[in-house]
Amino acid sequence: MSTVMISRFAALAIGVALCAPVCVSPAAAAAAKAKITTFDPPGSIGTYPWRANEDGTIAGFWYDPTDQRNKGFLRAADGTITSFDHPESKVTAAYGIDNDGIATGYYSVDAGNHPGFLRETNGTLDIFHAPGDDNGTYPNAISNKGAVVGTYYDYYSTPHGFLRKASGKIVTFDVKNDTYGTNALDLNESNVVTGHWGSDDGLVHGFVRAAKGKITSFDAGNGALGTFPQAIDGAGDVVGYSLDQNYAARGFKRAADGTITPLDIKNAVATFVTGINDAGDIVGYYEDSNFASHGFLRKAFGKIQTFEVPGAVATFPNSINKKGLITGWWMDSAENYHGFLRQ
Repeated sequence: MSTVMISRFAALAIGVALCAPVCVSPAAAAAAKAKITTFDPPGSIGTYPWRANEDGTIAGFWYDPTDQRNKGFLRAADGTITSFDHPESKVTAAYGIDNDGIATGYYSVDAGNHPGFLRETNGTLDIFHAPGDDNGTYPNAISNKGAVVGTYYDYYSTPHGFLRKASGKIVTFDVKNDTYGTNALDLNESNVVTGHWGSDDGLVHGFVRAAKGKITSFDAGNGALGTFPQAIDGAGDVVGYSLDQNYAARGFKRAADGTITPLDIKNAVATFVTGINDAGDIVGYYEDSNFASHGFLRKAFGKIQTFEVPGAVATFPNSINKKGLITGWWMDSAENYHGFLRQ
């Protein structure tokens, strides 16, 4: 199976207002008619679509069992899949793509200081390193203005955030007193960044970094054991999930003014919010009492639609683009993972 870590983590928040939970019964929220398309690069037994641009081109990575390597891919709106990898690397993974078709990600090298890359539309991989990345540079997202955000690891494998501007200049940053490091996960077109950091008590906290560098830390609620932001929209609203006292995942949305609204599917044992677009539509997945995973879409006005890929044992939506295209992966009965898009 893929050696690339699939799950993404986020963080907590301090001193925020808490709104009433939003809970919707899956039975009461009939999914609107939508087309779901499944796909894989030829031969893949693990396909992980990460993000789609406004044209519907999807960036992600897949596992090739023939040569036992992870490779990046781009899937065009017409269904054409282009696989790519660095010839000397065992892992090449794409995590973001802009509207010009430029993708970002990383590939592995034996020395350990894995470079980040920008994949140009002609297929060229332009590599870059954050300063001090003895153990690698890992881009997580790219804006349509060409800015890239991600995490790099120093000599001691401590994570630090970075923002690579369109000019190529790299700004590194950390949350103050981040004993266990800072991870930057997503950004919007204004270069506002979200991610998580670890404090000396072992807890994980969320943060928002303003374009000029001011960092605000936050927790998703009283007693949360961890808060994991996953995405940010153009208005500065952050979505993700936190862990309650029973270590169950609970979704949340943090507005730009700091107000937090819990987002949960009624009767779910866990809710993971993974993406938001600039229209305010939110996606994620939830686990039922049998711990089976199902997808959901929460429209900006609050209605929740649940869905799953036909024939799937589990469905994991990961992101939603401006036009409402949802992408992610699903698991079959043989525990192989495949890509899907819903539109």
